[in-house]
Amino acid sequence: MAQLRRRWPDLEIIVEQIRTTGDAVTHVPLTKIGNDGVFVIEIERALLEKRIDLAVHSLKDLPTVQPTGLRLLVAGEREDARDVLISRQALALDATPPARIGTCSLRRTAQIRVLYPQAEILSLRGNVDTRLRKLDAGEYDAIILAAAGLHRLGVPADLSARMTYLSFEQVLPAPGQGALGLELRDEPELLELLAPITNRAAQMTTSAERMFMRRLGAGCYLPVAAYATLAEKELRLDGLVTSLDGCDQARVRGSVPWTAKSSVELAERLGVALAEQALEQGAGRIIADLLQYPQTDRMQEVSTAPLMPVDEDYSIRGKSNKSSDLAQEQQHA
Repeated sequence: MAQLRRRWPDLEIIVEQIRTTGDAVTHVPLTKIGNDGVFVIEIERALLEKRIDLAVHSLKDLPTVQPTGLRLLVAGEREDARDVLISRQALALDATPPARIGTCSLRRTAQIRVLYPQAEILSLRGNVDTRLRKLDAGEYDAIILAAAGLHRLGVPADLSARMTYLSFEQVLPAPGQGALGLELRDEPELLELLAPITNRAAQMTTSAERMFMRRLGAGCYLPVAAYATLAEKELRLDGLVTSLDGCDQARVRGSVPWTAKSSVELAERLGVALAEQALEQGAGRIIADLLQYPQTDRMQEVSTAPLMPVDEDYSIRGKSNKSSDLAQEQQHA
C-alpha cells in the first residue's frame, strides 16, 4: 500500500476484510477441507465479480495456476526466503536439539526430520502471534516460521536471541517464499497502475520456482521446495522433492545465462527443465506415493499439520482518477 500511495498520491485505498474457507475452518487439518485454493477461492471470486481490484498474497501460498481472467505480478523487493527455528529459550552452542518441534508444513517437516531425526514433529496452526504464544506456553520446544513474515511484522528484541536462521542447504524454502504476489484482473488499466511497483528480479526468480512445482503437478501441501537466485549474469535454481520422512529425495540444480533483457519465459523454461530432471531422479514416484494415501493418513504419518497457516485475508478498494479497487492478504508464515 505504501508503494502505491507514493506512486499514486491521489489514490484512495479502502481495505475490505475477506474471510476465506481456510480462515473459517480451524478445528480440522486443512488437508481435510480442500486443496490449494482454500485461502484464495473467495478472494478470487471477489476479483472476478469486481468487488475488489487487487489481492496481495504471500506468494508461496498461491496455487501455480490462476483462474481465467486473472493475472499475477510480483511486487517490491523479495524478503529473506529462509525458514527460522525459534526456540522457547535462547540456545547455547552445545544445547540439546529441540525434542518437540511445531510446524504447519509438510515441506518443513520432511527436511527437519533430516536435521533433527530424534525430534517429534507436532501440529501447529494459527497466525504468528498465536504460534509464538503456544511456544512460550510450553507446548513446543521450538517452532519453524518463515523469516519473511517475522521481518514484515517486526521481530521483538527478546525473540532475536531465540532465533536460528536455517540455511538453504538445511531447509530449502517453498516456491515464492518471501515474495508478495499481486493478483488482479487482466485489464490494461490495472496493469498500468501496478507496473511501477512490480519487481522484475523477483518475478524472474519466483517464476522459475513456481514453474518447477507446476510441472511436477505438485501443490502447496506436498513437500516440494525450490529457490532461485540471480547473480553474475546467471539465473540459478535449486529444487527438491522429498518423501515425508526425508529419506527419499530428488534434488536438482541448474542455471541459464541471464541479462537485463531476459524474459520471464526463460525463467519458466529453467523451472520446467529442472522438474524434468527431478522426474528422472524419481520425483514422480515420490509424489505418486504421497498421493496414493488419503490426506488424513499422510498427516498422521508425519504427525504434523497442513502447510498453510490461518490468518485473516484482507482486500483493499481504492478510488482515483484511474479508478481501482485493491486487495491485500495478511502475511502468512
